[in-house]
Amino acid sequence: MGIMIMRRRRSGAAIGSLLIAGLLTADALPVLAQAPEEPDYPHAYPREGVTKRFENDRVIVWEVIWPDGAPQPYHRHRYDMTGVFLRWGPLRVTRPDGTFTVSETPFEIPSTFLLPKGVTHKEEGIGQPERHSIMIDLKDDPPPAPAARTDLPPAVPHDRATMMLNVDRVKVWDVHLIGGGELPLHVHATDTVAVFIEGGSMRSIDDDGHAEDTTYAYKDVDYWPAGRAHRVEVIDGAPRAILFELQD
Repeated sequence: MGIMIMRRRRSGAAIGSLLIAGLLTADALPVLAQAPEEPDYPHAYPREGVTKRFENDRVIVWEVIWPDGAPQPYHRHRYDMTGVFLRWGPLRVTRPDGTFTVSETPFEIPSTFLLPKGVTHKEEGIGQPERHSIMIDLKDDPPPAPAARTDLPPAVPHDRATMMLNVDRVKVWDVHLIGGGELPLHVHATDTVAVFIEGGSMRSIDDDGHAEDTTYAYKDVDYWPAGRAHRVEVIDGAPRAILFELQD
């Protein structure tokens, strides 16, 4: 937790008295005029209500709940961050100068965003329900991407995918498959984080014929590296996932 050191300011009259008393010299005045050093705030995560779900050289994925009434520290986001809100809940967001914003109006779920690095604040739950999200820190200086394949269509777009966000660092898609449906052979052109908001079972069949069945539940997270080529068959349920295509 960052600690702010408050310094009492002397009035002009008080400084003058000290000069008269010989306790200060004119050389000391520029020092008094300098702005106090900014605290070294900690990164946003981990903290109370937060669980790390996944990390590699591209991302850190966190599951975040804002507990009702729990005090939280001031923090600074050290990375650009994207993610998806899974449940709305009221929050108070306070800036280091003490000003704050209260979020009390529900918004549509799922909801996605991009928060630039450097934002400094604290966020506290102020009621029920408690806000719930999956947050994705986008690391700086990612490793170079493999050469793009041009012999297969990209994973998205297709008729079961809706674009939710398109910004410099990430494209976000809402992909909702149907029972018994399938996606033809395709390639993931970028590293991709998948956050499942509705569960189901899928069979992934690589372009070399290798098949693997995976069952996903609500809020499960998966990571598909750039260059992965496969086709998908739905074998149970109607899985729905928010796909984050990383753009650098």
